[in-house]
Amino acid sequence: MDDSVNELIRVRLARVGRLVTIALIILTVLQVGLFLVLFAFVGAQAAADWLPELVLAILFTLLLGAIALYAVGQAQAAVQRDVSRAVGQELRELHSANDRAQSLQRMASTLSATLSFERVVEQSLDVCSLALEEMGIPRQSLVGAVFLYERGMLRPIARRRFLGNDSNQVIAGKEGVVGAALSQAEPVVTNNPPEDPELKVYEAFRECLTAVCVPLRAGFQLFGAMVIGADTAVHFERDHIDLFRSVGDQAVIALQNAQLYQRLEAEKQRLIEADEEARKELARDLHDGPTQSIAAIAMRMGFARTMIDQDPARAKEELLKVEALAKRTSAEIRGMLFTLRPLVLEAQGLGPAIDALLRRHSESDGIEMRLMGAENGSLLSKRAQVVAFAIVEEALNNARKYSRATLIEVRLWQTDGLFVAAVRDNGVGFDTYDINRDYSTRGSLGMVNMRERAERIDGSLRVESSPESGTTVTLVVPLDKHGADAEATAAEPAAEEPQPVDAAR
Repeated sequence: MDDSVNELIRVRLARVGRLVTIALIILTVLQVGLFLVLFAFVGAQAAADWLPELVLAILFTLLLGAIALYAVGQAQAAVQRDVSRAVGQELRELHSANDRAQSLQRMASTLSATLSFERVVEQSLDVCSLALEEMGIPRQSLVGAVFLYERGMLRPIARRRFLGNDSNQVIAGKEGVVGAALSQAEPVVTNNPPEDPELKVYEAFRECLTAVCVPLRAGFQLFGAMVIGADTAVHFERDHIDLFRSVGDQAVIALQNAQLYQRLEAEKQRLIEADEEARKELARDLHDGPTQSIAAIAMRMGFARTMIDQDPARAKEELLKVEALAKRTSAEIRGMLFTLRPLVLEAQGLGPAIDALLRRHSESDGIEMRLMGAENGSLLSKRAQVVAFAIVEEALNNARKYSRATLIEVRLWQTDGLFVAAVRDNGVGFDTYDINRDYSTRGSLGMVNMRERAERIDGSLRVESSPESGTTVTLVVPLDKHGADAEATAAEPAAEEPQPVDAAR
């Protein structure tokens, strides 16, 4: 207890003791004074008759004063004892709260310093051991695990005092304390872990007398659960449950960060692989197309040069073949440049760009291709037009390579605030279930790319096909987010934003 508090209590109660003493003295003086007045007015004989009563009154007053002073002394001791106990309890609670705050701070520091989810969940189990320590239970009594979903089952990824084959056991999270916590999205306590239908599969929890399960969730998404147990019967207070919940929230943040990092790394690797594949494909196209054609032009020019003097007519015929080959090579190179950077898309928009793409493929493949609703391409913002063009181009390439179609139609239209683009062919079709199930199947990676592109503009992609009935790929984009009007509205505040003024001028 603080010495200043103790001194304050002593001073205040000492003042009360002094007041009691003064009151006793005043009462005694009054009684003696009253006796002297009687002695002066009624005579010595009458005063002598009152003397025993006076002595008794004075003795009684002194007795009451002694009792009052004793009571003040006892009250002082009791107050000091109660205050000491209350202050000690408050100090212990403050110390515990400080330890919790420091542990959560260390956990937050770990969270900000690393993307390793394993380190964060290990730290979370350390923080939970504080709750047991506060109740006088050693940290070694903690039995805990953090479970995460893996293929629909909960697997322990961080463990404390797990025995034998416990680390390899998985549970469904449908029954017992774990099932209750996950279904209620709230921490749940059990005082009989050995009989819990799911926890009892772990030998470590069969030794526990108390356990609490904390769901790991963010919004409506469940990631798993954290189970904290002790081999001693304990009663978890609300503060302890709140601590466990806070630790679980931190663990979920770490998990989300780790998953986001993994997705970013996967996306980065996918982009690198796509770029490398595009480079390889361009190299193959250049080698198999323009490079071979240029070599053939050089050979034919050499042959024509030798034939000018010997057979001018044949040399002229050869030059005509060289001219045709050069034109064809030029068209191939323009097609490659169009694929790499469709300038018509930037200059004229989505409709003319798709029209140019269809005409180029129709001439090279001999497939009838049609475009309907080209004017609706201008409904999209510039960025959305680039994405939509890439999706239409990918769908056309799939149809050209695999459908064996004789007719391909591209249609653009608007309905209920949505922009819709559909690519339909009359080819052989395919089983969409098999394609989506196996990414290694022909053409499925292209569909994955199209869906990812559609998600970038908040759109959706639907593929409809069946064997011998053709294929339709439909892209739907919300115009309120990615329409040309939305783009213009978003640009207006930027245009009206006041320019900063240099105060030094």
